[in-house]
Amino acid sequence: MDILFFAAIAFFIFFKLKAQLGKIDEGEKKQIQDKISQKKHLLESLHNQMMGGQNKMKVVNEEQNKIDEKITSSLDPNSKDNFFKAIKACNISTEFFLNGAKSAFEMVIKAFAGADLETLKFLLSEKIYAGFEGSINQRKAASQTLVSNLISIEKSEIISASMLGNEALVTIKFVSQQINYVIDKDGQITEGRKDQIAELTDIWTFKKDVTISNPNWTIVSTNSN
Repeated sequence: MDILFFAAIAFFIFFKLKAQLGKIDEGEKKQIQDKISQKKHLLESLHNQMMGGQNKMKVVNEEQNKIDEKITSSLDPNSKDNFFKAIKACNISTEFFLNGAKSAFEMVIKAFAGADLETLKFLLSEKIYAGFEGSINQRKAASQTLVSNLISIEKSEIISASMLGNEALVTIKFVSQQINYVIDKDGQITEGRKDQIAELTDIWTFKKDVTISNPNWTIVSTNSN
Protein backbone atom coordinates (compact mmCIF):
# COMPACT_ATOMS: atom_id res chain seq x y z
CA MET A 1 0.00 0.00 0.00
CA ASP A 2 2.85 2.41 0.82
CA ILE A 3 4.52 1.69 -2.52
CA LEU A 4 1.29 2.28 -4.46
CA PHE A 5 0.71 5.56 -2.62
CA PHE A 6 4.22 6.73 -3.39
CA ALA A 7 3.82 5.73 -7.04
CA ALA A 8 0.64 7.79 -7.33
CA ILE A 9 2.47 10.85 -5.99
CA ALA A 10 5.35 10.29 -8.40
CA PHE A 11 3.00 10.08 -11.40
CA PHE A 12 1.32 13.31 -10.29
CA ILE A 13 4.70 15.06 -10.16
CA PHE A 14 5.61 13.60 -13.55
CA PHE A 15 2.57 15.09 -15.28
CA LYS A 16 2.90 18.43 -13.49
CA LEU A 17 6.52 18.75 -14.63
CA LYS A 18 5.70 17.68 -18.17
CA ALA A 19 3.01 20.40 -18.43
CA GLN A 20 5.63 23.05 -17.68
CA LEU A 21 8.03 22.13 -20.51
CA GLY A 22 6.58 24.63 -23.01
CA LYS A 23 6.90 27.62 -20.63
CA ILE A 24 10.60 27.51 -19.70
CA ASP A 25 14.05 27.87 -21.31
CA GLU A 26 16.23 25.01 -22.52
CA GLY A 27 18.34 24.79 -19.34
CA GLU A 28 15.34 24.45 -17.06
CA LYS A 29 13.74 22.07 -19.55
CA LYS A 30 16.81 19.83 -19.34
CA GLN A 31 16.63 19.82 -15.51
CA ILE A 32 12.93 18.89 -15.60
CA GLN A 33 13.54 16.12 -18.13
CA ASP A 34 16.28 14.74 -15.87
CA LYS A 35 13.83 14.78 -12.92
CA ILE A 36 11.20 13.01 -15.04
CA SER A 37 13.76 10.37 -16.00
CA GLN A 38 14.73 9.87 -12.34
CA LYS A 39 11.06 9.45 -11.39
CA LYS A 40 10.60 6.86 -14.12
CA HIS A 41 13.60 4.86 -12.89
CA LEU A 42 12.36 5.12 -9.30
CA LEU A 43 8.89 3.89 -10.26
CA GLU A 44 10.35 0.99 -12.24
CA SER A 45 12.51 0.05 -9.24
CA LEU A 46 9.53 0.25 -6.86
CA HIS A 47 7.41 -1.82 -9.22
CA ASN A 48 10.11 -4.49 -9.52
CA GLN A 49 10.50 -4.60 -5.73
CA MET A 50 6.76 -4.94 -5.26
CA MET A 51 6.46 -7.72 -7.85
CA GLY A 52 9.50 -9.49 -6.40
CA GLY A 53 7.97 -9.32 -2.93
CA GLN A 54 4.66 -10.69 -4.21
CA ASN A 55 6.40 -13.57 -6.00
CA LYS A 56 8.44 -14.36 -2.91
CA MET A 57 5.31 -14.32 -0.74
CA LYS A 58 3.57 -16.62 -3.23
CA VAL A 59 6.42 -19.14 -2.97
CA VAL A 60 6.37 -18.91 0.85
CA ASN A 61 2.59 -19.46 0.91
CA GLU A 62 2.89 -22.46 -1.41
CA GLU A 63 5.57 -24.01 0.80
CA GLN A 64 3.48 -23.33 3.93
CA ASN A 65 0.45 -24.96 2.29
CA LYS A 66 2.54 -28.08 1.62
CA ILE A 67 3.65 -28.16 5.25
CA ASP A 68 0.06 -27.64 6.47
CA GLU A 69 -1.21 -30.45 4.24
CA LYS A 70 1.50 -32.83 5.43
CA ILE A 71 0.89 -32.07 9.12
CA THR A 72 -2.91 -32.39 8.86
CA SER A 73 -3.08 -35.21 6.29
CA SER A 74 -4.40 -37.76 8.82
CA LEU A 75 -7.23 -35.54 10.10
CA ASP A 76 -10.83 -36.01 9.09
CA PRO A 77 -12.38 -32.98 7.30
CA ASN A 78 -14.24 -31.74 10.38
CA SER A 79 -11.15 -31.87 12.61
CA LYS A 80 -9.03 -30.23 9.91
CA ASP A 81 -11.54 -27.40 9.54
CA ASN A 82 -11.66 -26.86 13.31
CA PHE A 83 -7.90 -26.92 13.58
CA PHE A 84 -7.38 -24.29 10.90
CA LYS A 85 -10.10 -22.12 12.46
CA ALA A 86 -8.21 -22.26 15.75
CA ILE A 87 -4.74 -21.40 14.45
CA LYS A 88 -6.13 -18.70 12.15
CA ALA A 89 -7.86 -17.09 15.13
CA CYS A 90 -4.58 -17.30 17.07
CA ASN A 91 -2.64 -15.86 14.10
CA ILE A 92 -0.09 -18.69 14.05
CA SER A 93 1.00 -21.32 11.53
CA THR A 94 0.46 -25.07 11.75
CA GLU A 95 4.19 -25.65 12.03
CA PHE A 96 4.52 -23.06 14.81
CA PHE A 97 1.73 -24.70 16.80
CA LEU A 98 3.21 -28.17 16.49
CA ASN A 99 6.70 -26.99 17.45
CA GLY A 100 5.19 -25.26 20.48
CA ALA A 101 3.38 -28.44 21.47
CA LYS A 102 6.61 -30.46 21.24
CA SER A 103 8.39 -27.89 23.39
CA ALA A 104 5.61 -28.12 25.99
CA PHE A 105 5.89 -31.92 25.94
CA GLU A 106 9.63 -31.74 26.67
CA MET A 107 9.15 -29.12 29.38
CA VAL A 108 6.51 -31.16 31.21
CA ILE A 109 8.63 -34.33 31.21
CA LYS A 110 11.63 -32.41 32.54
CA ALA A 111 9.57 -30.48 35.11
CA PHE A 112 7.83 -33.64 36.40
CA ALA A 113 11.14 -35.43 36.92
CA GLY A 114 12.68 -32.35 38.54
CA ALA A 115 9.63 -31.63 40.75
CA ASP A 116 9.35 -28.19 39.13
CA LEU A 117 5.82 -27.34 40.22
CA GLU A 118 6.00 -23.75 38.95
CA THR A 119 6.56 -24.84 35.35
CA LEU A 120 3.89 -27.53 35.60
CA LYS A 121 1.35 -25.06 36.95
CA PHE A 122 2.07 -22.75 34.03
CA LEU A 123 1.53 -25.46 31.40
CA LEU A 124 -1.19 -27.68 32.87
CA SER A 125 -4.86 -27.25 33.67
CA GLU A 126 -5.76 -27.26 37.36
CA LYS A 127 -7.06 -30.84 37.24
CA ILE A 128 -3.99 -32.25 35.46
CA TYR A 129 -1.65 -30.22 37.65
CA ALA A 130 -3.24 -31.67 40.79
CA GLY A 131 -2.48 -35.21 39.56
CA PHE A 132 1.15 -34.38 38.77
CA GLU A 133 1.59 -32.59 42.10
CA GLY A 134 0.19 -35.59 43.96
CA SER A 135 2.64 -37.96 42.25
CA ILE A 136 5.56 -35.65 43.02
CA ASN A 137 4.57 -35.41 46.69
CA GLN A 138 4.31 -39.19 46.97
CA ARG A 139 7.76 -39.52 45.46
CA LYS A 140 9.20 -37.00 47.92
CA ALA A 141 7.54 -38.75 50.86
CA ALA A 142 9.18 -42.02 49.83
CA SER A 143 12.55 -40.25 49.38
CA GLN A 144 12.61 -41.27 45.74
CA THR A 145 14.00 -39.44 42.72
CA LEU A 146 12.75 -39.85 39.15
CA VAL A 147 15.35 -39.61 36.41
CA SER A 148 13.94 -38.96 32.93
CA ASN A 149 16.00 -38.61 29.77
CA LEU A 150 14.02 -37.71 26.65
CA ILE A 151 16.20 -39.11 23.86
CA SER A 152 14.03 -38.01 20.95
CA ILE A 153 10.51 -37.30 19.78
CA GLU A 154 10.03 -39.72 16.91
CA LYS A 155 6.58 -38.50 15.94
CA SER A 156 4.21 -35.68 16.85
CA GLU A 157 0.89 -36.06 15.06
CA ILE A 158 -2.34 -34.08 15.36
CA ILE A 159 -5.11 -36.67 15.60
CA SER A 160 -8.18 -34.52 16.28
CA ALA A 161 -9.38 -30.97 16.79
CA SER A 162 -12.65 -29.41 17.88
CA MET A 163 -14.15 -26.01 18.70
CA LEU A 164 -16.40 -25.63 21.74
CA GLY A 165 -17.60 -22.05 21.48
CA ASN A 166 -14.45 -19.93 21.66
CA GLU A 167 -12.34 -22.79 22.99
CA ALA A 168 -10.15 -24.84 20.68
CA LEU A 169 -9.07 -28.35 21.67
CA VAL A 170 -6.31 -30.09 19.73
CA THR A 171 -5.20 -33.64 20.52
CA ILE A 172 -1.68 -34.75 19.62
CA LYS A 173 0.00 -38.14 19.64
CA PHE A 174 3.66 -38.08 20.69
CA VAL A 175 5.90 -41.08 20.11
CA SER A 176 9.18 -40.69 21.97
CA GLN A 177 12.30 -42.55 23.01
CA GLN A 178 12.97 -42.18 26.73
CA ILE A 179 15.06 -43.55 29.58
CA ASN A 180 13.22 -43.44 32.91
CA TYR A 181 14.18 -44.90 36.26
CA VAL A 182 13.62 -44.25 39.96
CA ILE A 183 16.31 -44.22 42.63
CA ASP A 184 15.87 -44.34 46.41
CA LYS A 185 17.58 -42.25 49.09
CA ASP A 186 20.60 -44.58 48.98
CA GLY A 187 21.03 -44.11 45.24
CA GLN A 188 19.74 -47.57 44.38
CA ILE A 189 17.54 -48.05 41.32
CA THR A 190 14.13 -49.33 42.40
CA GLU A 191 12.27 -48.99 39.07
CA GLY A 192 13.44 -48.99 35.47
CA ARG A 193 17.00 -49.22 34.13
CA LYS A 194 19.69 -46.72 33.18
CA ASP A 195 20.50 -48.57 29.97
CA GLN A 196 16.97 -49.29 28.79
CA ILE A 197 15.47 -47.05 26.10
CA ALA A 198 11.70 -47.35 25.92
CA GLU A 199 9.41 -46.19 23.13
CA LEU A 200 6.44 -44.42 24.70
CA THR A 201 3.22 -43.16 23.14
CA ASP A 202 1.48 -40.19 24.74
CA ILE A 203 -1.88 -38.70 23.77
CA TRP A 204 -2.18 -35.11 25.01
CA THR A 205 -4.90 -32.53 24.48
CA PHE A 206 -4.19 -28.80 24.35
CA LYS A 207 -6.86 -26.14 24.92
CA LYS A 208 -7.05 -22.41 24.31
CA ASP A 209 -9.69 -19.68 24.28
CA VAL A 210 -8.96 -18.21 20.83
CA THR A 211 -10.49 -14.83 21.78
CA ILE A 212 -7.85 -14.20 24.46
CA SER A 213 -4.58 -12.57 23.44
CA ASN A 214 -2.51 -14.76 25.80
CA PRO A 215 -0.63 -17.09 23.38
CA ASN A 216 -0.34 -20.01 25.82
CA TRP A 217 -2.18 -23.29 25.24
CA THR A 218 -3.06 -25.34 28.32
CA ILE A 219 -2.61 -29.10 28.54
CA VAL A 220 -5.96 -30.52 29.70
CA SER A 221 -5.43 -34.26 29.17
CA THR A 222 -2.45 -36.63 29.28
CA ASN A 223 -2.50 -40.34 28.58
CA SER A 224 0.57 -42.58 28.24
CA ASN A 225 1.17 -46.10 26.94
